[in-house]
Amino acid sequence: MRLNFKKGMLYSMIDGAKLLSTIDEIVSEKQISRDLILDSIKEGIRKAYEKHFDPEATIIVEIHQKTGQIKVEKELTVVKKVEDDLLEIGLNEAKEKYGEQITIDDKVYEQVNSEEFSRLAIFQVGQIIKQQIKEAEKDSIFDEYIIQKGHLMTGVVIAAEEKYLLVEVERTFAYIPRKNLIFSEHFEVGQPITFLAEDVVKSKNAGQIIGSRTSNDFLYSLLEREIPEIFEQVIEVKAIARDPGRRSKIAVYSTNENIDPIGACVGSKGSRINKVTAELQDEKIDICIYNDNSQQFIINSLSPVKVISITTNDEEKEADVVVPDEQLSLAIGKGGSSAKLVAKLTKWKLNIMSYSEALTKQVEILWNGNLTTDELSALKVKLKDKIKPKAIVETNTVDITAGLPVEEFEIIEEQMAEETMILDEENYHVDDLTESTPKVLENEIQEIEDNLSYFESEQFENQDDDDDEINYDEYDDYYDQDK
Repeated sequence: MRLNFKKGMLYSMIDGAKLLSTIDEIVSEKQISRDLILDSIKEGIRKAYEKHFDPEATIIVEIHQKTGQIKVEKELTVVKKVEDDLLEIGLNEAKEKYGEQITIDDKVYEQVNSEEFSRLAIFQVGQIIKQQIKEAEKDSIFDEYIIQKGHLMTGVVIAAEEKYLLVEVERTFAYIPRKNLIFSEHFEVGQPITFLAEDVVKSKNAGQIIGSRTSNDFLYSLLEREIPEIFEQVIEVKAIARDPGRRSKIAVYSTNENIDPIGACVGSKGSRINKVTAELQDEKIDICIYNDNSQQFIINSLSPVKVISITTNDEEKEADVVVPDEQLSLAIGKGGSSAKLVAKLTKWKLNIMSYSEALTKQVEILWNGNLTTDELSALKVKLKDKIKPKAIVETNTVDITAGLPVEEFEIIEEQMAEETMILDEENYHVDDLTESTPKVLENEIQEIEDNLSYFESEQFENQDDDDDEINYDEYDDYYDQDK
């Protein structure tokens, strides 16, 4: 809606009823208070007068609440001799207009005629009023949405640019920079999108809400939405570490002994966690039990990797971890990805080494992890059996499924999936064991060497949630080998 002020009709001849009707329409459309609009009109008239007549003038503007009539008065000081007729009035003239009781230095108020306003001044009034209303609308939107900061929101994409998305959300817009989107996702105009209101700002631009789909809080909010026990705080999410769109680790805890926090998060046949995963472009989510004991927490976080021995330096927050030779590559992950996630989750610096390396370096083996000597031997046998070659192909690679009937291959897959869960009933993880039993032995050997080389050159310290050091180009389909 527009407020039009024409010369000669600024206030003395304005249709008050129409003015009030227009104000009410603005109140309904912009959802800002009536008083605020009235104040904006008053401020616009004051500023226009001061700009085009005298910046030192004192202007009083009144708008009748019922009739809408506007009255503008300027304050004049009573003086013996007038030097500035915009600010002063002579004593004799003042007495004639306001009564004999008037004396020197009294303040009187004289009505300003609409004819005094030039066309430019009237235009200025309209511009100031529109700006005031625009600012008031921003304040209203900010006040409404600031309480949504840190919560999930849903909107519709109205602009999909290379560097950002612009999303319409009820009364306002959300701006989602490309870096706040999962690397593999692309949205089209008209497509609905769910995101976290990471921040709410007062901005002259269209987007007042800053959105994110890559933050830890976005994952937490999705968990809270899909898992009632988290929403009701029966289960606490103690820590989250993400490589957005690829893999996450979360640590959960419950003070209620009757609640299985991992089972509650996963849901029947994965029904709950799968909904979260689907929203995150199939990002795999590993769940472990949080523990106040740092050593036990690190052990849990490394699941499904088994820990033979762990030594911690509380002062440096550094841990030396010994794992089975066969699981070293899995513990480190491609490009150090797994070790980084565990370091971010636990906020500990990790030095991970194989059992053989620990023996070579004469590192004391404490056997204080979650694997005994007998279990280590059994694990070696199981993994060795699983990678026993079934056929040799021309490229000298070994395919453990070559020559097997489809039915037998499916049985092996089922057995491996079952053993994944048997190996670590304390923690939930997705397809982890199969990552340590690759289909191509030569590639696995090379990968282990690459991972060891990378691990030796890196410090896996506690990293911020907005860690940008992970090179996403390194990841190809590593975590999808089992599909």
